[in-house]
Amino acid sequence: MKKENEAKAEKSLNELIIDEAVKQYKEGNIKSGIDVENFLDSLLQPLMQKLLDTELENHLEYSKYTHYKGKKNQNIRNGYCKPKNVKTRYGTIKIKTPRDRNATFKPIIIEKGQTKLDNFEDKCIALYAKGMSLRDIEKTLKEIYGVKIGKDDITKLISAVSEETEKWKKRKLKPMYVFTYADCIYIPIKDDITTSKKAVYVIIGVDSNGYKEILGLWIDKTESGSFWSNVFEDLKERGVEDILYMSSDGIAGFKGSLERVFPKTQTQRCVVHLARNIYSMCPKKNAKEIINDYKKIYTSTTLEEANFQLDVFKNKYEKEQKRIVKKVQDFMQYLEPLFELPQEIRKCIYTSNAIESVNSVLRKVTRGKGAFPSENSVYKILYLRIRELSEKWKKPIQNWKIIQLQLIELFGTRYTQYLEL
Repeated sequence: MKKENEAKAEKSLNELIIDEAVKQYKEGNIKSGIDVENFLDSLLQPLMQKLLDTELENHLEYSKYTHYKGKKNQNIRNGYCKPKNVKTRYGTIKIKTPRDRNATFKPIIIEKGQTKLDNFEDKCIALYAKGMSLRDIEKTLKEIYGVKIGKDDITKLISAVSEETEKWKKRKLKPMYVFTYADCIYIPIKDDITTSKKAVYVIIGVDSNGYKEILGLWIDKTESGSFWSNVFEDLKERGVEDILYMSSDGIAGFKGSLERVFPKTQTQRCVVHLARNIYSMCPKKNAKEIINDYKKIYTSTTLEEANFQLDVFKNKYEKEQKRIVKKVQDFMQYLEPLFELPQEIRKCIYTSNAIESVNSVLRKVTRGKGAFPSENSVYKILYLRIRELSEKWKKPIQNWKIIQLQLIELFGTRYTQYLEL
């Protein structure tokens, strides 16, 4: 018996819990994975209560069973506060906060007045960031965690994100971006009585060290020619001094505005969008074949090879698809500058795949949600999703070391002056 007690004493807490779980299984109390979860959940309440009691012991500097005779001024235990329900990720537990005679005890594990453990704010915001409605969030927290949080509380919590969103929109940016990509998604937004789809533009940048960053979101309110001038002026005011390449879908007013604010920046039409434009003109039965043949042109190694593939394309489709052939010939003006660049840089700017993948994620949190009540609500939900995405961008873009050497050779001090910043 003595040896068994010594063996138990040497076991870790985890081992003791596992032993108890095995015992419960053998006794037939654990029969499924849900029973295991319930067993672990049942440990939380006594654990929290014990920690609170131990906190008071540390505060009083003597254990529960130690008596101090003759010391009238000694602070002592004074029972417990009224039991309260505390919401946790495992459900709701009932806790009694211990009291001391002098009322100087301030618990840390579960503070006075605290009715839910940390991370519920993060849970609510994470669910909101994925496009869930307030009603859906309330229902999900109830079903998964057994916790009821009212819509009013969730609304207050989400509204606190507004300030963070505004700070993000106005934050300082890096002075140099090597590659930038602009594109938009259309989102229905209410405007007084009417609802209309508005263009929400997104710009991604790759900084001088190869790291991706979403520079901002802009909603085109007026559809005027000055919109893009305001966007680029905003980037400049927030610290951007130079941009080497900007890839976009040939948006109206885009190129002229960019040249006025960042005159040295080289613009590039997104080849993926060019291919989509051609695809829209193709007969369904030939579409795949035509696009594959067009791909041979823009993925050529040299301009000579591209022109050769263009001739092959013309000879193959000139009789039956004259409109498509003409469009492909017209689009060559956007492809020709690419062949002056090294292949690694060319791949970075001939497609806006980087921003396409971001927009795909953003659409998931807006699709099927109906019209948003305001532009601010759009900014909030997209910002929260962007915040999640940015956490994954911890490495430079592919082939960055090779690209960096190429940038040094092409741009010299225009690029290298920003490497130490």
